[in-house]
Amino acid sequence: MFEVLGFLLAAVTTFFIAWPFFQKEQVELDFNSTNKIDELLARKAEVYSAVKDIEFDWEMGKLSQDDFHELRDSYKTEAAQLIQRIEQIQSGGKHKKKKSSKAEKFCHECGDKIAADDKFCMNCGAKQNQS
Repeated sequence: MFEVLGFLLAAVTTFFIAWPFFQKEQVELDFNSTNKIDELLARKAEVYSAVKDIEFDWEMGKLSQDDFHELRDSYKTEAAQLIQRIEQIQSGGKHKKKKSSKAEKFCHECGDKIAADDKFCMNCGAKQNQS
């Protein structure tokens, strides 16, 4: 009788000890997505700071116009990609299928073609007016 009770107590204890390990995957996914968003937001802030720095350097005459435009465009492209990845993670990875419209839209900043429902230009990263 005591052996059965001891075995039952050991099984219940093992179950309660092992239960968090079965939940680990779900908790880890939430933790990883939060960490990933934090990393992406930090990188976005770094990119914005770099854009401000190169704009200041250009105004001070430390950069040529070609270097300035090349650096600014590369940073703005990276910022647009970071913003897109952040939005994908926050929306749970659901990708919205973009509808093609007959009327073409262009970025007001760089003039590149954009989809009608784009929030940011993929070329320069400028925020687009949603009209």
